[in-house]
Amino acid sequence: MTNSLINSIPKGEKEFEAFFNLHYPIMVGFAMNYLSDKDQAEELVQDVFTNVWVKAESIIINTSAKSYLFTATRNACLNFLKHQKIENAYAEHHVRVLSHSQSEVEYDELVSRLETAMQKIPEKCRSIFEMNRFEGKRYKEIAEELNLSLKTVENQMGKALKILRTELGDYLPLILWLFLYGGNF
Repeated sequence: MTNSLINSIPKGEKEFEAFFNLHYPIMVGFAMNYLSDKDQAEELVQDVFTNVWVKAESIIINTSAKSYLFTATRNACLNFLKHQKIENAYAEHHVRVLSHSQSEVEYDELVSRLETAMQKIPEKCRSIFEMNRFEGKRYKEIAEELNLSLKTVENQMGKALKILRTELGDYLPLILWLFLYGGNF
């Protein structure tokens, strides 16, 4: 049995208003099963009733008006949740992109500060530091390769670290960690 929705519900404004007042609280309660926000549930149910009123002439149903309202409310809730999920995914992506961009800027700033500080280290001292930190050579290897005493290499490394500590302050431990585990500056 196929009925036009307008034939299943009251036709006049006053009759429709009474129909609305009768079914509205039930539909809001039903929508609350899907949504945790009562205001959102009420708004969604109002939209369902508005659509029923506006499209009543063209909507065809195979069940009662009440069953149609339950189905329309459920579909509106599911569509709302799907849209929320998409919005949340977009927001999370946007936050990740901004966070990554900020990290890149901070990393670039750190590299720039390191390069500036490295230029303040005397050439021979810088060479010893780079051999140790960038090439991973031990003090003894550096001493043999440059024909220096082990004590001279130790002193030059101490001097380089002192200059870097002065120039980079709190960044130094992070920079040294990057030297060892992941950075090619």
